[in-house]
Amino acid sequence: MPVKTKRPFALGMILLAIAALAALIFAIVLLIRGVSGLSMPHMTAPEQIRAVLLDDAWAGYFDESHTREEQEAFLTSTLDEATAQGANTVLVAGSVPGGVLARKLETAEAAPMVSESDGLFSSFDPIRILMQQAAKRNMLVALYQPEGVSLKDWMTEAADRYGLTLYTLSGEGVNARYTAADQPELVLAQESPALAAAVCQLQPGTGVVLGSLAGLVNGKESAAVTLQYLSGDGLPDIAQQQFSQTLAIVSPDPASKVYTDTIFLMGTSDPSQPLTVNGQEVQRYGSYGMWGLEVSLAEGDNVFTAQQGEATASITLTKPAPSTGSGGSGSSQIVSDGSVAAQPGQLLRVTSTLASALSDYQNTSAIAMTAYEGAVAEVVDSVSFVSGTKRTYAYQLPDGNYIKASDCELLEEGTAQAAFTGLSAGEENGIESLTFAGSGTPYYSHTWEGNEFTLHFYSASFSGQAPQDIGFDGASVTVEPEENGFALHITFQDSDPLWGYFVDYTPEGGTRIALKHQPARSSDPALPLTGVTVLLDPGHGGDDMGAPGSPVEDFPQESELNLSAALAAKYRLEQLGATVTMTRDTDVFYTLAERMKMLNSQKPDFFIAIHHNSAAMNADLNQVGGTEAYWFYTEGKSLATALSANVSLTTSRNDRGPKYSAFYVTRSNICPAVLLELGFVSNPAEYESCATLEGLWAEGGAIAQAVLDSIPD
Repeated sequence: MPVKTKRPFALGMILLAIAALAALIFAIVLLIRGVSGLSMPHMTAPEQIRAVLLDDAWAGYFDESHTREEQEAFLTSTLDEATAQGANTVLVAGSVPGGVLARKLETAEAAPMVSESDGLFSSFDPIRILMQQAAKRNMLVALYQPEGVSLKDWMTEAADRYGLTLYTLSGEGVNARYTAADQPELVLAQESPALAAAVCQLQPGTGVVLGSLAGLVNGKESAAVTLQYLSGDGLPDIAQQQFSQTLAIVSPDPASKVYTDTIFLMGTSDPSQPLTVNGQEVQRYGSYGMWGLEVSLAEGDNVFTAQQGEATASITLTKPAPSTGSGGSGSSQIVSDGSVAAQPGQLLRVTSTLASALSDYQNTSAIAMTAYEGAVAEVVDSVSFVSGTKRTYAYQLPDGNYIKASDCELLEEGTAQAAFTGLSAGEENGIESLTFAGSGTPYYSHTWEGNEFTLHFYSASFSGQAPQDIGFDGASVTVEPEENGFALHITFQDSDPLWGYFVDYTPEGGTRIALKHQPARSSDPALPLTGVTVLLDPGHGGDDMGAPGSPVEDFPQESELNLSAALAAKYRLEQLGATVTMTRDTDVFYTLAERMKMLNSQKPDFFIAIHHNSAAMNADLNQVGGTEAYWFYTEGKSLATALSANVSLTTSRNDRGPKYSAFYVTRSNICPAVLLELGFVSNPAEYESCATLEGLWAEGGAIAQAVLDSIPD
């Protein structure tokens, strides 16, 4: 049966030949694709780059005690998260000291592929897996040269080996290598663990990397900000300082007399040369040569000379001898300010745009409530006291608090109290309103705990019915009489809580209550702040320069820095979809009352007054710096916390934290209202940071991130 025995053998040989041919074809395919290269087609860069940066912290995951399965899961989940947020590009840092990614890139080790179907390799190669998984998601993987890291041969070799696009720093921009001629330029932002991230190089029409995925996957950062793409429709013209490196003493003003035992000198210098003042070496903490030194003063003239090489600069400061006094009694005559006691039951009307209802009439910081212009209340008692050299009155209101006579006027006896006969609900531009039928503008206070909200109206009456539907899902409304007035109580639901309120007194002499819904993030990950409104208030302006960074005119003063930081924040917020207005966008001055009227009229979701700080000059101001934010009503505390933390993280300034204070512009209930002090212009190094383009964009990005962080999930 020889024929029969040969057929299986022949068939086997044929099968072996086919297998060999298949193996040869597979080998040729591998050779063509590059065994040491990608097991995926090379992706071309998208027209608009939305990149996520895998930084040192991300790469460090592969040096920790994780199993290979965990590492592979981390790689794939990383891309799942980035893809879900709209990323189309993954950037891998070209220098991770000692990390497995750096070793893989530097040695260009190429492990043979075992199974193309499951994407596993005989030895773990995170670069290959990353690229393969990215290819399945139509994402470009690129290698980049981090700022401050010199380009190394292994970077270009690794880019060739893996087929990676390599972005390298060149001058002020970033060039793309190993890519098509029409590849859009990529401008890298300053590396930072903060997503608000300092954008140090911004050019219209380019993509920008704003942060790292490491914080994103740990829940510390916002993917929406990370992946935000700058459209480049035109960056605002913001002031930045071109720091002089000429040796000079710029502060204090030599014409001033100094009465303190010490004074802080500030000046400019060449940062590359040693600096002394009266022979004492001066340490500089910044990068551009600005310096500061606390010096002691004796009575009479004090001469201080700064020296660098052959260059010198001197200043003479005079400290007068202590005054011996005038020899008089030193007492001042107490005179009346013209105010009088109120008659029993007499009404008063608040005349200040914003007045303080004080629990202690002699303590201006004991603010229990804010009383707005037009509020009318019955006087329970009149108290006479001396303030400075003036005898004046404070009037006790039905809630037990006091209004100073300077903030109000007494109405004629017989003036009618507010009387309301109904309450109707309405809506305008997404803000709900409750309007009283009848007349009157009563003084009020509020209690607000969670979803339980009550307005107590004093010296007023209400008859009629409360509306059943006020525009909030599931909210219930009741009106109950109280001693000296009535209470409007609303219970909100967790699904639709109250964000803020404001009681408007209409020009016709009526009362209307504005109620704001809690803002929500948009479902569009690229525009998460769509529908959110923000009012930015750059402090000072015009002839009011604010805190001086230096008396030298060429140095930006606080008012200029406030405006520049606000413009940067406006640009970043609008990139995220927010609607942003500003109390001023030029060098003009508005009073605090005018700024508050803008706030209460616009009724935004967030209000941020932007300032820069300073400290008394009789200390070592090199050691006084940082960011802080002030809130008055509890609703503003979370925004203040987020602002201080984000600016600190992004700029590496000290986080001085949220602080309670009764600043005029923080006393609004319509929305979280915060006064932000970005940094100290009296600190030379911090002034440098605040006045540079990099620092200003960092602040703007941090403000935008804080707003995003303050919207509840």
